[in-house]
Amino acid sequence: MRLLVVEDEQILREQLLEQLRERGYSVDGAADGEEGRFMAEEYPYDLAIIDIGLPKMDGIALIRHLRAHGRLFPVLILTARGGWQEKVEGLEAGADDYLVKPFHPEELLAR
Repeated sequence: MRLLVVEDEQILREQLLEQLRERGYSVDGAADGEEGRFMAEEYPYDLAIIDIGLPKMDGIALIRHLRAHGRLFPVLILTARGGWQEKVEGLEAGADDYLVKPFHPEELLAR
């Protein structure tokens, strides 16, 4: 499986990439919403993990853009925003699941 991780926090992004690669996934990382949009439009992904609070294009706008342009791969939101309103907004934008930071890597992998 090929995964895309869109996370602006460099240390967390690098940790996620490493953990996912150790488990056999092919993983690409993006540091902001625009880079994530470009990569999702140019490469075939099986899943995207997207933070909401991204520079240049926030995660909700990114998810809406991807869905509007026919990108139907599953999307997992990974964010510090844990209020029910943010969860509903993310799911209504087209995300398939929502995980709140801090999280345990095993929970991410299970999802």
